Amino acid sequence: MTHLYDHRLDVLDNGLRIATERLDGARSVSFGIWIEAGSLHESPGQEGTAHLWEHLAYKGTARRSALDIAKSLDLLGGYSNAYTSREHTCFHARVVDTHLEDALDILADIALSPRPSLDDLAREKDVVLQEIAMVEDDPEDCLMEAFWREMWPGSPVGHSILGMPETVRSFGLSDLETWRSANYRPGRMLVSAAGSLDHDRVRDMVARRFGALEPAAAGARPSPGRYAPPAFLRERDTEQSHVTLSFPGMGASDERRFSMGILNAILGGNMSSRLFQEVRERRGLAYTVYSFANSLTRQGVVQVYAAVDPERTGELLSCLREEIGKLAGGGVTAEELEHARDHLLSVLYLTLESSEDRMSRLARNQLILGRFVPPEETAARFEAVTLDEVRALAAEILDPAGAGLAVMGPEIDESWAGTFRP
Repeated sequence: MTHLYDHRLDVLDNGLRIATERLDGARSVSFGIWIEAGSLHESPGQEGTAHLWEHLAYKGTARRSALDIAKSLDLLGGYSNAYTSREHTCFHARVVDTHLEDALDILADIALSPRPSLDDLAREKDVVLQEIAMVEDDPEDCLMEAFWREMWPGSPVGHSILGMPETVRSFGLSDLETWRSANYRPGRMLVSAAGSLDHDRVRDMVARRFGALEPAAAGARPSPGRYAPPAFLRERDTEQSHVTLSFPGMGASDERRFSMGILNAILGGNMSSRLFQEVRERRGLAYTVYSFANSLTRQGVVQVYAAVDPERTGELLSCLREEIGKLAGGGVTAEELEHARDHLLSVLYLTLESSEDRMSRLARNQLILGRFVPPEETAARFEAVTLDEVRALAAEILDPAGAGLAVMGPEIDESWAGTFRP
């Protein structure tokens, strides 16, 4: 791999981190303001606070109205957005390098100085309630959300990022601001940027906008929660039966994450995977079937999803049990390992051509691992994964004793709950 990047890290006196990566030949720059404040940082009764603040941030600041923000971002001609996850809130943009300072000024204003009115709050509550309703209307999303909650009983890991209708309706501006003040702290913030940039100039831009923030203790880490394999069967008037499985996975900082990536690719991560080939191509049981490793920093799960004709739900479950059992029993082949490895290396190389992907990669490695990770290191770690390691991980992860199952459809057979029990 050709070495085409130059990375640097600075930390302001108040604890805010600045990570940059210069990309030769680029004219764009992507940057993100990352705040370690997501749904995992919400206490009972606060569910949905982080996500609602992401919405409210665009409703106006001490210096700009909502229309000013929209017009200013449009004039820059780039791309800007925000999202909330369980562990982070991120405000990000991609612009031509000559517009970097203007774009950073707008997003810093949004992140640091939101001034929503009571009318703004009422409108955004309605918007979020519509988002929640959209999840309920989509069987796949609804099942995944309910299943995730069942996997983490009694833990903030389990509740919805969007919150619940009753909590969203209950929020007042003072309560929201109290949460924000406690969580939007410089020691939990990172500004990352990748593309056509000069690190010292970026540092000065960030310091002017964030340097005056008062340092504060980071606070205790939220409890990671404990995975519990659920058996979740729900009758619902749908055209298909929606099926998902779970197995205990690992956090994004786990040293076995490279073996996990390869195992997931073999299981159901692409079109040549075991599940796609057997479930869809050979048996025609489902149009949609896939697996994914859902990882937070310190915990995670491996999930499988498929949608099937209700009359063939039992057949699908038997097929999934059979194919997963083969992998758990040592059935991963050397050919599958090499194919999955090549697939993941190709994905890695392709992401290196995007300043947005490089910015996100830079930030996540700092937030999760506390350091810059060269692409060569990631590639070498995938290259080093052995067949014995993948087989051992398959036996551990895909153990039926840790399997959770959820089925949502027009007809439910209670005996399905025991499909994966040892």
